[in-house]
Amino acid sequence: MTKKIGLILSGGGVRTMAHIGLIKCLNEENIKIDAIGGTSAGAVVAAMYANGYETKEMLDFFKNTSLFRYSLYTFSKPGIIDSEKFISTFKKIFPRDAFEQLRIPTYITATNLLSGKLRYFTKGELIRPLIASSALPPVFSPIEINGELYCDGGILDNFPIQPLKKSTDVLIGSFINPLENISKNQIDSTLKLIYRVYQIGLDAKDIKKFKHCNYVFIPQNLKKIGVLDTKSIEQSFQLGYEQAKKEIDQIKLAIN
Repeated sequence: MTKKIGLILSGGGVRTMAHIGLIKCLNEENIKIDAIGGTSAGAVVAAMYANGYETKEMLDFFKNTSLFRYSLYTFSKPGIIDSEKFISTFKKIFPRDAFEQLRIPTYITATNLLSGKLRYFTKGELIRPLIASSALPPVFSPIEINGELYCDGGILDNFPIQPLKKSTDVLIGSFINPLENISKNQIDSTLKLIYRVYQIGLDAKDIKKFKHCNYVFIPQNLKKIGVLDTKSIEQSFQLGYEQAKKEIDQIKLAIN
């Protein structure tokens, strides 16, 4: 019997381009993914993969999507950037706006701000859950889904293995936020302070989940790439691809 392979993509802003590098390597080796889950920008990569996009198309989408245009700013909502304004951008790549359009089961995390609970989205409307999963407070405003307010899924689950554990035989995780020592001059802005505190909390929870995976891909040399450093999209992708090529024999062994 052919084993079903699940792929889990953590969040991490621009660093998640390393996930695309891993996917390119898996594609070259004809390793088929049967279910996928993701958080934040990892959720966007997951949905694009599940929709059949090539890795170059994924990279082009991130390169061409501006996060900080003045027209995106909000003065009437909590947050700096109005998440709702990304809906038209996402409709260009997901014109049907439904999980049902995707080729494989896909699980997207988002945090319900009203109940304080995590939700895994896997059916129905696609675009709003995707945007919510990426809406890191306080930079991006929360987004409303069926009368509830949702934001970044990484607050509660940045490495969403739970939905895939029962439906797949092999779990491959791609984790791009290992906690490393940094210097004090690397926390030189409010955003960097918020992200550092956020990352410390996530790391402790995520590492415990590694034992449930057959293989965890942790690309190195990403620490110099900022999560919102859009100039480093190609660099992050290349780092992921090159390391995946080096580790492909280990990945195949874990699958088999």
